[in-house]
Amino acid sequence: MVDLTSFVADIDSLPMLPGSSAQLVAMLNDRDLDMSEIAEIVRVDDALSMVVMRYANSAAYGSSSREFDLRESIVRLGSGSLLKLVLEQQVSQVFSGGCQAFELDRKSIWRGSIGGAVAAENLAAQHCPESKDLCFVTGLVRDVGKLVLDQKYGSDYALSVSEKLSLTTTFVEAERLAFGTDHAEVGAALCRHWGLPDRIAHAVQHHHAPIAEGQGHDQLTDIVHAADIIALWSGIGIGSDGLQYELAKHVKLSLKLSRRTAEKEIASMWSTVGKIEEALGMNSADHERNAA
Repeated sequence: MVDLTSFVADIDSLPMLPGSSAQLVAMLNDRDLDMSEIAEIVRVDDALSMVVMRYANSAAYGSSSREFDLRESIVRLGSGSLLKLVLEQQVSQVFSGGCQAFELDRKSIWRGSIGGAVAAENLAAQHCPESKDLCFVTGLVRDVGKLVLDQKYGSDYALSVSEKLSLTTTFVEAERLAFGTDHAEVGAALCRHWGLPDRIAHAVQHHHAPIAEGQGHDQLTDIVHAADIIALWSGIGIGSDGLQYELAKHVKLSLKLSRRTAEKEIASMWSTVGKIEEALGMNSADHERNAA
């Protein structure tokens, strides 16, 4: 059994979430968000200020006849949208490189992250609207363990796991056979290292195998699990683990996910991902969409 706390602590160059992000995540459950606190974080970050103004002046907010300065942009976006935008930009810094351990380039791993976040938010809007932002953030960081394993093992990770795969062995099982842990467990350890709420870490740890009932069951985990599957079905962020994950039966039933609803979720997700990439200054014109 791997001591995950020590495992994470022993890595010299961990993916680092900006210090302000844990504070921002803690604000998610505060129904009286203090706009001035969020605004202050934006003002002291030039890159983030530009993103906020670009987004507030984009077609997504119906801006065509005038331009908004930073103060007006902050007010125009509102606390909820602003909070999400800050986290999108900060987490994009964590995913600034590729991930050889899972054969993912920079764009693929970032797009997989944001796609799952958007899908989680969309599902939450239908089933637990009060938790939309929490679902979004958890979807955003669900695969961050892949970056830790990349830092430690690089391309050797993909090779060692592939040697353990068989017709009766899942990718996660192969990870555990090869290294004594898997990317979901490592991701949860990193979330705790960052100081994120334990509910997020729990969802990250179980997002490939959500607990169906009883102690440990959490709708947040169910939604992030479904969002991960939807992202993969869309062709987003597919690495060496490919399409080896299945939608849990209890999640399919509880979220009423049919092929038709999944196709709608995929289309909605792609539309939002494009807007986010545009706001963050990424070129999304060259992506190819795969049918579900």
